[in-house]
Amino acid sequence: MTEPPEEIGRAGSQSGGGSAEGSSSSPAIPAPEFTLNSLDGREVSLSDFRGKVVVLNFWATWCGTCRAEMPNLERAYQAYKDKNVELVGISMDTDTQLVESFVKEVGVTYTILLDPSHRVASDYAIWALPSTYIVDEKGMIVGSEIGQLAESMLKNMLDQALEE
Repeated sequence: MTEPPEEIGRAGSQSGGGSAEGSSSSPAIPAPEFTLNSLDGREVSLSDFRGKVVVLNFWATWCGTCRAEMPNLERAYQAYKDKNVELVGISMDTDTQLVESFVKEVGVTYTILLDPSHRVASDYAIWALPSTYIVDEKGMIVGSEIGQLAESMLKNMLDQALEE
C-alpha cells in the first residue's frame, strides 16, 4: 500500500503514540462514506451511525498486532457502547469463514464489516494494519492511529471526541 493522501494522513493524527490532547490541532475532515456487508450479511453504511462517535478499526486475521489489539477494543466497546459510541471493525480478509471463527474465538461483540476488495481501505488510505480512525457525531475524522492502539490512548481519544 502507498502513503496516505495528505488530508487523510493529517486528520486528527495520533500516529506514533502521541497524546490524544494534540488531535484538536489537526483539522477534522469528512470521513469517506461507505457501505459494506457485515458478518451476518446485512449492508451497513457509515452514515447508519451518524449522531454517534465511531471507532473504525481496519484489521486482518493474519495481522498479529491486530489480534493482540482486539481484546482492548472489545473492553473499550463494552465501556463506551452506552455513551453514544459505536466500534466497527473492518476486516481486510477475503475468507469470511476465517473471520467468523476468529471473531467467535476472541469474543468480539462489536460490529464487524468485510472489505475483501480493500475498496474502503483504499478510500481511507490504509497502508498498515491495524489502523484506527475516530469519527465524530457529524461524520468528521477527529483522530487516528496507525499500529496497535493502547487502551488508555483509545480512552483518551474517545473522551475527547465525546466532549467536542
